[in-house]
Amino acid sequence: MNRHLRPLITLGALASLATPAAAAGADAATSPYTPTGKKVNCINARQIQSTDVLDNQSVLFKLSGGTYYINHLPNRCSGLKMQDGFSYEQRGSSDLCNVDVIKPVRTGAGASYGPCPLGEFEEVTKTSK
Repeated sequence: MNRHLRPLITLGALASLATPAAAAGADAATSPYTPTGKKVNCINARQIQSTDVLDNQSVLFKLSGGTYYINHLPNRCSGLKMQDGFSYEQRGSSDLCNVDVIKPVRTGAGASYGPCPLGEFEEVTKTSK
């Protein structure tokens, strides 16, 4: 099996889209994103334009064409929110899937972060408020 490690650093472009309420896992009434009901196991990694870590268990992916997906990791990923980004490993295809893992990028000495498995990708639309 061919494994590729590709760095994917979170970008500030989407930071303004994530509110503290979304980062805290607030309900749909206060979230800037509305689920469409569509969930997929994989997204095309080549279409990822930017990412935003919402909290230690949720990452927003913006794809080319203006599509947004939130990945709700099955478990908390220690250090994900406080680090500058994450790297990921793809397992043989150009897709990033729920069988793949992300790993917080370590900045500074001391902390070591293990890989964190991804969950399903849930398509969301940006709510205009």
